[in-house]
Amino acid sequence: MDVYDITNGARLTTYALPGERGSGEVRINGAAAHLVRPGDLVILVAYGVFEEEEARRLRPTVVLVDERNRILEVRKG
Repeated sequence: MDVYDITNGARLTTYALPGERGSGEVRINGAAAHLVRPGDLVILVAYGVFEEEEARRLRPTVVLVDERNRILEVRKG
């Protein structure tokens, strides 16, 4: 997963761990935590590896959230 920090321009690649469902909490751990601060506006980009036929059927999903990470809109490509 890539993290693009809109607030300070930092870009990093890391991994994701599940959090408490519905908490709206996103945490950056380890050394990456020095690059992103609470309250920063970030874009999270997830990737996957697929067989060609499956990849042709996939469409991206964009999830827009508010300042508390509550889902405002889900856009399917």
